[in-house]
Amino acid sequence: MNRLVTISAVLVVLGLVPARQAAAEPALGRVLTAPTAWLPAQGGVVGTAGIDRRGDGSITLAYGLGIASIELGTDTDVRGCTACDGDLKGDALWLGRAAFRLGAREDAWFPGMPAVVLGLRNTFAARGHTFGGARVTDAYLVGSRVLGPVRLHLGASITDGGYGQVSLGPTVRPFGGFEWTPAPYPKTSVLGDVMWVPKLAPDAVNLEWVAGWGVRYQALRWGSIELAVRHRQDEGLQESTVLVRVNGVWSPRRDRKPH
Repeated sequence: MNRLVTISAVLVVLGLVPARQAAAEPALGRVLTAPTAWLPAQGGVVGTAGIDRRGDGSITLAYGLGIASIELGTDTDVRGCTACDGDLKGDALWLGRAAFRLGAREDAWFPGMPAVVLGLRNTFAARGHTFGGARVTDAYLVGSRVLGPVRLHLGASITDGGYGQVSLGPTVRPFGGFEWTPAPYPKTSVLGDVMWVPKLAPDAVNLEWVAGWGVRYQALRWGSIELAVRHRQDEGLQESTVLVRVNGVWSPRRDRKPH
């Protein structure tokens, strides 16, 4: 509860800082792992696909509903280890994930208000690995605000997960991220974030942090490419993964011809 109060106070502070400069498009629903409060335009579609040096990755498709969005995809953010004492890094678990996000855009209710999103993401498929039937549910509140050349994202999540009779139980953690677009390079953004994800073990489920940093380049008006490095708790720097991800955005308002 104290963490939620702290996050709420930070969101209020974000709303008191005026926005001065927009960062590079497109606005995506995640930095690298941590969610943002950016929603697709109504009727718009956002697709992302990434892969790292281990062959793990993600594919996500989001559709904008105006004040909300729906997402469908699969990723390997969650890890599982059958002998955690000797295999700290664990194995990537491909999980099908569906999400619903409801929010308000910047300045929607009052000047200086940060964008705010309440999200819920749940597992709908978990097969093909030792932890068959694995389930993970995330509920989160995140605020995002453009502060000059920086987009700042702060929030808190309640995560529950498990498999069989083993369960984590609802657990609260803060998260955050940023996107910095230097004025001389309007198509390039430096990214960084920290998020918490479940790690499944034979007799327990714990949360581990995932920290990432990288660069996003706006190669096309409708698409971007990212090169990033992600680090995980209990893994040394030598186990860090290099991630390549591409993003595509289609918005009906962008494609509408002027009269």
